[in-house]
Amino acid sequence: MKHRALTEADVKFEITCMPEDTPVRGNALDSGDPAEDRKIEDEIISDLDNGNEWAWCCVRVRATWKGFTGEDYLGGCCYGSRAEFEAGGYLPDMKAQALADLNASVARTAEEIGSLLVTLPFDPTAGQG
Repeated sequence: MKHRALTEADVKFEITCMPEDTPVRGNALDSGDPAEDRKIEDEIISDLDNGNEWAWCCVRVRATWKGFTGEDYLGGCCYGSRAEFEAGGYLPDMKAQALADLNASVARTAEEIGSLLVTLPFDPTAGQG
C-alpha cells in the first residue's frame, strides 16, 4: 500500500526540556584547561540550582500526527533558555529526524494494516436493488 510521506506542514512539533542524567562534572567541557572546565561546570550547576532547566538538559523534539509520534533527542545541552536552544542550530535537524521517525512509524502501521486487507471477488449485483 502506497502513501505519501508526511511533511512539517502536516504535523505538530513539541520541544521538551528534560533533566539530563549525565553529570555536569567531566562532561560539560573538555577545553584542556581543568580550571576553565571547573569554572564553566560551576556556572552550569549554579544556573541549574537557580531554576534554569535549560542549563544542563536533554532536549526531546516530538512530531505528532493523528496519534502517531516520532522523536529525536539531544543530550548534554547547555543553554540559557529555550529561545537560545531554538536559535542554536540543532532544531531544524531534530525536527527532520523526528519527522522521519514519525513517517517510519506510519509506514510500518500502514503495512501492517495492509496485510489485513482482503480483496473480495467482484460481485456485479452489489448495490442493485
